[in-house]
Amino acid sequence: MKYLSAIQKISSAQIIRLLIAFSSISTCGMAGPSTILAHLPNTGIEAVKVDTSGNIYIAGFKGSAGTSDSYDAFVAKLNSDGSKVLYSTTFAGSKYDDAFALEIDSTGAAYILGQTRSQDFPVTAGAVQSTLGGSYQAFVAKVDAQGKVVYATLLGGNSVTSANPGGLVVNAAGEAFVSGQTINGDFPATSGAPFTSVAINANFILKLDAGGGKILAAIRGVGGRIASDDQASIYIGGSQYGEPAIPVTPGAVQSTHQSRACAGTAQLALSCFYQCVTKVDPTLSQILYSTFITGSWGAAPSAILVDAQHNVLVAGTTNSPDYPTTSTAFEPNFVANAPSPPQTCLFICVVPPPASGYITKLNAAGTGLVYSTFFSGTQTDRIDFAALAPGGIYLSGQASSTDFPGLEGVPSPCLPQTYGTRVSLDGSAVTAARAMPGRVLAWNPANATFLTSTGTDLIAFDPSAAPGAIACIVDSADLRPVTSIAPGELLSIFGARFGSGPATGQANGSLLTSLAGVTVTFNGQAGPLLFVGPRQINVQAPYEIAGGTQAVVNLTSAQTNAADSLTLPVAARNPVAFLDTSYSPAGCNLDGQTYGGGPIPLAFNSDGSRNTCANPERAGSVIEIFLGGLGVTAPAPATGLINSGAAVPLNLPITIIGELPAQVVSATALPGAVSGVWQIDVRIPANASGAVRLSLSVDSIPVRDMNLTIWTHL
Repeated sequence: MKYLSAIQKISSAQIIRLLIAFSSISTCGMAGPSTILAHLPNTGIEAVKVDTSGNIYIAGFKGSAGTSDSYDAFVAKLNSDGSKVLYSTTFAGSKYDDAFALEIDSTGAAYILGQTRSQDFPVTAGAVQSTLGGSYQAFVAKVDAQGKVVYATLLGGNSVTSANPGGLVVNAAGEAFVSGQTINGDFPATSGAPFTSVAINANFILKLDAGGGKILAAIRGVGGRIASDDQASIYIGGSQYGEPAIPVTPGAVQSTHQSRACAGTAQLALSCFYQCVTKVDPTLSQILYSTFITGSWGAAPSAILVDAQHNVLVAGTTNSPDYPTTSTAFEPNFVANAPSPPQTCLFICVVPPPASGYITKLNAAGTGLVYSTFFSGTQTDRIDFAALAPGGIYLSGQASSTDFPGLEGVPSPCLPQTYGTRVSLDGSAVTAARAMPGRVLAWNPANATFLTSTGTDLIAFDPSAAPGAIACIVDSADLRPVTSIAPGELLSIFGARFGSGPATGQANGSLLTSLAGVTVTFNGQAGPLLFVGPRQINVQAPYEIAGGTQAVVNLTSAQTNAADSLTLPVAARNPVAFLDTSYSPAGCNLDGQTYGGGPIPLAFNSDGSRNTCANPERAGSVIEIFLGGLGVTAPAPATGLINSGAAVPLNLPITIIGELPAQVVSATALPGAVSGVWQIDVRIPANASGAVRLSLSVDSIPVRDMNLTIWTHL
């Protein structure tokens, strides 16, 4: 099925009609059976846990997103519905501090594993390490049930240590087992360790005493995702870069692997990462088993789980068609066949096969596979989260395939998208998959919901609830995710059958607010409708939402009885470029400069013809591109109004970002288009040749479609 974007060139007068053009569409925001438990401004939620009483613990950073030196690590405890913060404890140095992993013990104490670049990170008296030994290092901290700091210590000696990817578990004595990565230096591996890697970069696992003042044991060369069983044995699912030695034990499922490059070029290639699973005793003095479970293109575990029989489940993502599977599993064969991305290397690019999720169950002895299965559709899909419950294995990740297992009712414009699903305990069956917001961080067994984070929001998502009518919302200009709405922004809504359509219409120079029985309101204000079809609606966000913090989007359809709502933040401006996603630049090569994979704008040469690699503009000439999402401008725009023939100038500064010495000649409202669409005339440099990249900012806000590709010739 083809979907309709919001823009098309239709006349020599270069008027854009925001109705009908055929295109393929990328990522989107979505709606569904979700509940916002907590909204925490200026916060990034990285880890979530639920205790036996249903209280929710969160960890991450407080600070301005994108400004890492403002980040302070924190851990907080919320009541079961997220309505009350029971405590919040911050670990703040003068630079970057963040928490990535979280664990709760039987007393209600919380442990966090994080990373810092702060020389003055607030360690406690008697810490294992009090000063930063590398440019950044991992730290471990513990707070009691009331949020009071018990200890905080740095880890790593004089080496650089990373907490991500890694993890921690805690035993009944309050001793923490911590895993991460170390680079060079004198990482404090202890005497009597059963294995020590001499590789420059290596995983590690260590055992910290209950007071946080002593490393009881440490192994350099084993590490990754971590779990424990009822006998306090430790299980690690890691991935080794290249071919360093690992402690493979006799009888291992897989003692060796074929090695390949996974990135780089024919001249400078970078190795794949190869998954291994290791079990060690509670003292970290004995490796009970260790084995590779990987294919020739590697595998990266995102979770390791242990069942009551001490079988081990690992789940993650692989690019290996030869990843080991079992014949009776759900998907024993590799089906991903997505095309390779454009090659931009000077020499031959190393391009691995597309990604697929996998789930593997290893027997308790580490000597055989109980089952192993791929988990993907025919495009690129991955697994980022897994939890083990009595009713099955709950999974989440990113789905890009319309034929992703169990995912129904999510059209291709809404992909890639976060999903949640359940696989049977024997790995043979899958229930319905649901698209969901944010990134899944935990499974709450008390109410059978996923706990997800969109950064500042903690959300509970019920995977058993029927999906809402709205599958996703994208910006109509660049067809990319909507994470906030600007006044006047043009939006495309996809989902279940909305109306009979297709329908368009206007009256007295304005768009209608009801078409084919469909209405869309924003905080109660009806949005003008550009197009209504059975599975797509193009609508303008009213300018009247300006000044608010959130917009409640309500959709109703009298014909199909469809109804749904979604709440999104309001932004003053979301500058975006109108892209031409239907145009394929494959094979374009001008003057030896090959297309480098940047966004393709809807652009026109000075003679009114389309700018393409087959029809480039002469250097020094003016090209036209188009922007939307600029919010309220002066004179104040009217919602849904069709611009008259007057070329009203934009009153906001537009500047060129980057090294291209182009010049913005003019910026005016586009005659014949709905209000909020702006034509930008740009003079390209006199020496520009081939595929050149153009980036803009509006009112000091970068247009999110950076590196727009324009074709030129001398």
